[in-house]
Amino acid sequence: MDVQVEQIGGEEKRAGRPMDRSRDALVLAATVDLLSERAYEQVTLDEVARRTGRAKTTLYRRWATKDELVLAAVRSLGSPPELEDLPDHGSLRADLLAVVDSPWLGGPVARLALFAGLESAGRSSPHLRDAVRTAVTEPYVEIYRRLLFRAIERDEVAAALMASISVLAAVIPAMSDLRFAEGGRAPGRDYYVAIVDDVVLAAVRGTAG
Repeated sequence: MDVQVEQIGGEEKRAGRPMDRSRDALVLAATVDLLSERAYEQVTLDEVARRTGRAKTTLYRRWATKDELVLAAVRSLGSPPELEDLPDHGSLRADLLAVVDSPWLGGPVARLALFAGLESAGRSSPHLRDAVRTAVTEPYVEIYRRLLFRAIERDEVAAALMASISVLAAVIPAMSDLRFAEGGRAPGRDYYVAIVDDVVLAAVRGTAG
């Protein structure tokens, strides 16, 4: 095999084989799956390598640490589809629950299991915590903000609520993060229904009253 030689600053620099990134998506998907199944501390590059048929040395050439791999996996998730296509089911409650029941990332059960793994990853590194906030928390806050604002626009919610939108929009993500931080199993749908009914909508009704 020919090896290219490049002259740089009077020194010869050998250029190795270009890194094969054709299976990056497979590796990142396997990492996401592992985060759905177990806490961050139990996710290993050995297991990622086994599931993807890649050598661990190959993974380390692409991602020098587990944190770098998980960071790339978090960024690969994209944004909740509701950020671009806001639910519109005729009422604020129905729209909020449509976000809870979204099929994104395999549906609510799979998604919440993944979020539990991401929360444990965030505890291990400020970089991962920031990435999770950017990829998950902030988009959901924006979705809820838009839903609340639209409810005011269509006179479902009193205009007096306008000053409280930024706080109410953060309630569901904040209570979700709190539950994940407690450890154990990911919360079920009933937990989010209770937040919607007993916290967000209760505040809305209180303002309307």
